[in-house]
Amino acid sequence: MVEFEIALTSIITAYIALFVVMDPFTSVPVFLTLTKKFTQQKKREAANIAAVVATGVLLGFLFVGPLVLQFMGIRLESFEIGGGILMLLISLSFALGINMGKTEEAPVEAVIIGVPLLAGPGTMLTSILLANTIGFYNVLIAGILTCITSYLILLASTPVYKIIGKNGLEIMSRVMGVLLAAFAVEFIRKGFGM
Repeated sequence: MVEFEIALTSIITAYIALFVVMDPFTSVPVFLTLTKKFTQQKKREAANIAAVVATGVLLGFLFVGPLVLQFMGIRLESFEIGGGILMLLISLSFALGINMGKTEEAPVEAVIIGVPLLAGPGTMLTSILLANTIGFYNVLIAGILTCITSYLILLASTPVYKIIGKNGLEIMSRVMGVLLAAFAVEFIRKGFGM
């Protein structure tokens, strides 16, 4: 029972971290803009492809990432510190509303394939850091759940945008930035052995 509770806590922690990094709510206005001329069926297909490809990228990097680090001779501690710093910068862009390369005018193909709209460098980085911290299988389950949630949010993008609105999405992005900053600091601390 105790092991189950620990695993459940780890899965929830990984889910929150990955959800914050993917930030599907920020993708809603972009998705709506780039699919505004699509029929409902085409929008669904775009959301399907985006979710499948995002899941593939996340899981692919989760499986292959450690081998790449080993091949390149990068120590885990160095990756945690470097990755934590990068994640901290990403979180600051969310929290402060600073545009750091994520443009609103991405090509439609980028939305359809889900990269980097959902599964960008931050998602890949977070998945490998979490796998080394709280366990591969916990992150695997959390990653799949996060991609399913992101898919459902994209499917419901029109009502989500109507309910939350532009200001609501902006506030949510800022809150997610603060949460991501906390995760980043934890990775940096762990890298330094603190």
